[in-house]
Order: sequence, then C-alpha cells, then structure tokens
Amino acid sequence: MKFTTRRRHVGVFTALVATALALSGCAGPGAAGDQNGDGAEPEGLSVALSNGFVNGWRLTLIDKFESEAEKLKSTGVVSEYSVVNAPGENSATEQASQIRSLMLQNPDVLMVIPASSTALVPVIEEACSAGINVVILDADMDTSCGVVVRNDYGQWGEDSLMPALEAIDGAGDIIVNRGVIGSQPEEQFHERQMEILAEYPDVEVAAEVNGFCDSATAQKEIVGILGSMPDIAAVPGCIGGMGVVQAFESAGREAPVVVFDTDGKSLSFWKERGIDNGSFAALTDPGQVVAAMYVALARERGEEVPEDVVLPLVQVTQDNLDYWVDALSADEYAANAWDEESTGAAITALLAGEPAEAPALP
Repeated sequence: MKFTTRRRHVGVFTALVATALALSGCAGPGAAGDQNGDGAEPEGLSVALSNGFVNGWRLTLIDKFESEAEKLKSTGVVSEYSVVNAPGENSATEQASQIRSLMLQNPDVLMVIPASSTALVPVIEEACSAGINVVILDADMDTSCGVVVRNDYGQWGEDSLMPALEAIDGAGDIIVNRGVIGSQPEEQFHERQMEILAEYPDVEVAAEVNGFCDSATAQKEIVGILGSMPDIAAVPGCIGGMGVVQAFESAGREAPVVVFDTDGKSLSFWKERGIDNGSFAALTDPGQVVAAMYVALARERGEEVPEDVVLPLVQVTQDNLDYWVDALSADEYAANAWDEESTGAAITALLAGEPAEAPALP
C-alpha cells in the first residue's frame, strides 16, 4: 500500500537539526515524533509496520495491528497503514533496506520489529532524523531516539518458572526446557530462571534440553532422555508443553507440570487432556503492538512517554483456560486486550516507577 496521507514538511535543515540532537543525546522520546506538540488529537496519520520475519506469533501481532489500525482509520486518526515483511530469514540487512524504502513514503509513524537490536540502530536513527515517529517493538534496542515497547525477557523467565515451583511445592526433580540458546532473549530468560532456582535447594535440575521454544523439538528432546530420568515433577522453561506431555505419554509416564504455548491448538490440547496439575501457559504478548500504536499517538500529541515501555506478558491459568480456548482459533495466539485507556494507565504507572498492569480479560 502506498501512502497518500498528508506529507510531513521536513526540509534539509530540519533533518540536520534532528540528527544533531540525536547525536548529542538530546532527542528524548517523542522529540522526533511530536508533530502536534499542543495536545491536539492526531488525524490523518500514515502508519507503517516493518517486520523482520513471519511466524504464528507474529501473524497474530500483524492481525492485531491491522484490526486496530482499521478502527483508527474509521475515526480519521489514521489515513493509511501498511505491513511490510522483510524478505529472507530475519535478515537485518534486508530489513534495513526495507525501512529505507518505507522512509521514502513519508510515514508519520514507523513501527519496527527488528531483526537485530544492534545492526538496525543506524537506520532507526535515520528515520528519527527524518522526523518520523519511531516505535521499536519486541526488542531491547539502545538508540538515541524513538521509544521501545516490549515485554521483559527476564520476567518471562520468571513467569515460566514460578507457577511450576509453586505447583510442586518447591521440591522435586525437574527438566529445564531452554529456548534459542545464544540469543539475547534466551540468555536473560535462562539467567533469571537460574537465579530463582538457586533459592530452591529442594528442587533438583535433572537435565536441560534445547527445546528451541518449539513443541515438536521439545518432544523429541524429552523422548531422547526420558528413559534415564527419575520421576519428573515439572518441565518449566520456554513453552513446548504439548510436546512435553506427548513425550511423557509415549513413555507411559504421568504428565508433569508443563508450560504450554498460548496458541489455540496448544490450549485446546491442554483442556481436552484434562491436565489439572498446576500446568500453565506463559509467553510474550503479540497484543503489545496495539499498545505501541497508542504510545505513538501519545507522542504525536506531545505527551510524556517513557523511553522503555515494558508491558506484562500473557499468562493462561486453569482459571481462565476456558475463556482462551473459546476465544482463539487453532493458530491464533493469546494477546492482552490493550486499548487507549489501558495503555494510558500503563504509561502513567511506568512514569511513576511502578510496573504496568495487563488489561482485564474482556
């Protein structure tokens, strides 16, 4: 989709000034994106989403983005919006080229799910210097401009372990199911889990497997070691619970406490198997893209926004499992129901030094 909305009048002098501010560290959140600056409601905005690669979780995120953008378009806040998926497999080089192409279309708001938190910094700062309101999603990126909207990977590690420890009363043998080893998220995720486990002397880590946050891979890895394992009370870590349960079933063993994926297929499997042993689901939130849109609008109005908007993850428990099973299609992922009001409350809390709270279920 080509943008046909109002053009941003950013001359060479303005771009040079913005660049100088960015290099001097003076371009705080909203500095490049405050077109109105007087609290007036934005209108006729062009919004672009640049995505590094596609998987099921990101398809849910894109769907949430398009649905909310369509609502904002119906009220005149948004004029045009587009989603562009970078070619290749999460290539920062290809995504940088994609972002520069989007910049030629003069979007008012550019939202980026980066393929790399470091390699894309230069092009992000180019976009800020061009007067574009930049919001980085699902990554911890250190830039002199723009604003980051994300979940916390250390918190994800905690949320993917503590319910399991509580379910087994802080004692027993466990298998730790790791994610994509070597990645920044997994390092923070695993580090936090090891910090917590150090406080539980009665919990023994019998093994670690590399499940890569994938149910089929987790199943294969568990099958390969289960014959030599003692009774396993829980398999916390990076989702994959359906595959873990299937591995235990194939070995004729009782399912331990597991961490399910938050997609409809996995949650339906959980419900249909009647697993009620304290198992749960925890994953980063594709709904963060909706919150990111309202963060961008706040910046357009010139409102104060934190540089780092850290939002809570999605958690599914036995108590709300039925809701999510009914709400989701097989391939859709659970997402927190962010809107303008809940995003505003999150911004207020973060500015006050308090954690943001997830919106209540509809």
